[in-house]
Amino acid sequence: MDKLEAVKQIKQEYPDLVIEEIEFLGAGYDSEAFLLNQAYVFKFPRHARAARNLYKEAIVLKEIKDKVPLKVPAICFIGTSDQPNQLTFAGHEKIEGVPLDAELLATLTDERKEEMAKELAAFFKALHKIELSTQIEGLEVNKKVKAAYEYEVIKKAAYHHLKETVQHQIDEVYHQLLKQDFQYQKCLIHNDFGASNVYYDQAADKICRLIDFGDVAIYDRDMEFVCLMYDYEEGFDQEFVQKVLTYYGLDSADLANKANFTDFYGQLENVYLGIEFDMKDLFEESIAAIQEGLDGYKENILSEDRTKYYL
Repeated sequence: MDKLEAVKQIKQEYPDLVIEEIEFLGAGYDSEAFLLNQAYVFKFPRHARAARNLYKEAIVLKEIKDKVPLKVPAICFIGTSDQPNQLTFAGHEKIEGVPLDAELLATLTDERKEEMAKELAAFFKALHKIELSTQIEGLEVNKKVKAAYEYEVIKKAAYHHLKETVQHQIDEVYHQLLKQDFQYQKCLIHNDFGASNVYYDQAADKICRLIDFGDVAIYDRDMEFVCLMYDYEEGFDQEFVQKVLTYYGLDSADLANKANFTDFYGQLENVYLGIEFDMKDLFEESIAAIQEGLDGYKENILSEDRTKYYL
């Protein structure tokens, strides 16, 4: 999408909006972003799945903005779609500050890190207690439905690339998964939280806003914290994550089990993601990695059924 098309779509929805300048910010797999009048960021989805996620994100952000102790993006503009539960765009106020990363985090004092851990724990506590007033299609994720869908996608697109022995291993993983009686705390979660989702004002030494709620879901609460445990590459080291867990009041033992199974299941998840999002390189690399069998199959499936830790 070029700038002229972006302006055209915005004007169709908001004909009286004065547009003095528009700047292309960048594009990812899901969306393209533009800065309008140096004041608003507009996201335009690139495919139907992204349009549905943008719809969910906008509705949730509008509802939670006054119910959480840290600021989230303020949705000011939405582009309606002919398709149900989709948006053609969403615009929010420009976010000041810079993304928190490992380098910036290293400059903070131990006291400030402690305080930040408290702030994030308080945010998660508030978010996880929110019961939305609006039912949003596709927001709640059922573990068995999710696993069954991933299984079917993998069987259909990947099995003819794999040896029968590997196919049998995958069949057994999903056989055990789909007979599980999952027990977990279901709540509203950010679902992809890491240091890069925190915008920080260095001058004021405070968190400006928490961003990127595109994967928001009603799902297993522990997914929130397993995401954090995997954030060491972006900025949050495990010592900091442990502080957040402590202030939240969560025992990390069960989380560790879920994180370990997530490591094992990642072999299959990457195959699925490569197919689902048409990421050819990821698909080919993931298929090559399991050609001789699933790493950790004995420990996670044969010796002990650890599929109860599936996320």
